[in-house]
Formats: sequence, C-alpha cells, structure tokens
Amino acid sequence: MIKAVILDIDNTLMDFMRMKRAAVDSAVDDMIDAGLNIPKEEMVEKIFKIYWEEGIEDQNIFDKVLTKEFGEIDYRILAAGILGYK
Repeated sequence: MIKAVILDIDNTLMDFMRMKRAAVDSAVDDMIDAGLNIPKEEMVEKIFKIYWEEGIEDQNIFDKVLTKEFGEIDYRILAAGILGYK
C-alpha cells in the first residue's frame, strides 16, 4: 500500500521560474503600494540580480535589496513585500 508520494516540482511538473517571477511581481506591486518609490521593472531586475549572485531561494532577498538600494530597511515596505510574495 502506498501511503505517500513525494515529488520535486521545481521544473518537473511546472515552470518554477515563471512561478518565481509571478511571486516577485506580486511582492513588488505590494511594496510600491506601501510606498516604495522605484519603477516596478527596475526593482524586479534588482531582486533577480541578487538572486543570481546569492541563490534563487535567498530568504532575505527583500532585506538585501532594500538595504543595498536605500541604505536602510523600511519595515512597512519589507512587510508588504513578504506578504505580497505569493
């Protein structure tokens, strides 16, 4: 009797990078709504630049981008990005 099946879905069953891009787009939209003053495409590019340098699953990506670009973290914008990442 089979009790469980475990699958790796990263590019096996679905396009992982398309999902990653959609999640980042959603996060950036919410960050802009919370007061981020940077064009969407520019912010998305900055996020993916750090992803490629430090790893695509970086859990602190928004902290790093905000610190690098603005010298500090606006926690309202950070929270919006985290909640919007879906």
